[in-house]
Amino acid sequence: MCRKRLLTLLPLLALLATAFFAVGCEDFGTFPTPEPTREPTVQPPSKFINTADRATLAVYEYLLDLAESHEAKQYLAEFYTVSDNWSARSELLKDGTTVWHVEVDMSGVSPWTENPSWQQAEWLVYTDGRVVPSNRFGANALRIEADLQELSLKQEGP
Repeated sequence: MCRKRLLTLLPLLALLATAFFAVGCEDFGTFPTPEPTREPTVQPPSKFINTADRATLAVYEYLLDLAESHEAKQYLAEFYTVSDNWSARSELLKDGTTVWHVEVDMSGVSPWTENPSWQQAEWLVYTDGRVVPSNRFGANALRIEADLQELSLKQEGP
């Protein structure tokens, strides 16, 4: 009788030992699980603004991104043509962040016959590349951006 129980339990113990061994070895790395294939990821270059030239270029790129239609790009080209006195200065804020003040100042040109908002405007550029229109100079930067957006919404004719 004892022999019948032993013959019945032995295959059961062998099955349990095999299952335990297979699971245990996988946990200890004997049978490594295949890792999923990883696609190489291409990360875009980081926009770290640390010079006056990069800050000014960030504003150019920002405005160009807003100009989606032919008319908006033409407006922007005219603005760049007549407003050529660009400057940028860095400021350290109380919270430790650095912001660039990028301004166009054509106030020395008289009489100014172009769009009044083009004469003076300023944008704030953060070191991470964010560009925000400034409220200085009558918020002319925001007016320029609004003009670009309005021209971009107009549909081009056939």
